[in-house]
Amino acid sequence: MSHACFAEALASAEVHYKMDVMKHTWGHLARKRNKRYFGHITFAVGCFGSDRFNPMPLECSLIAKDGEELDSSPWFYDSMIDFLQSLGKENQEGTVWRFEGNFHNYHFDGIIAQAELNFDV
Repeated sequence: MSHACFAEALASAEVHYKMDVMKHTWGHLARKRNKRYFGHITFAVGCFGSDRFNPMPLECSLIAKDGEELDSSPWFYDSMIDFLQSLGKENQEGTVWRFEGNFHNYHFDGIIAQAELNFDV
């Protein structure tokens, strides 16, 4: 049996194990359902394709009405990266964008506009 076949045979069990470890390690950072956070994400589109690091978040600030700041977690990071990659900005390399809106139940809703850059040299 090849290594690839063995890995495929155990893949479903490994996914469950990884999710269990992630929950026990980072579970306290998981967002509460039905809580809405407002703010922005500034992100850049680089020149190296559409891999996991492109678009790249540069700044993020999301705060609930009660003042609770949205902390980072694996679930939030995955949601944010999936959202940024779904925008289809890959062909606009060298640009910087800003999302203004809210994050609610792992979904983003708001507006996206190209950011104005000012370089004082």
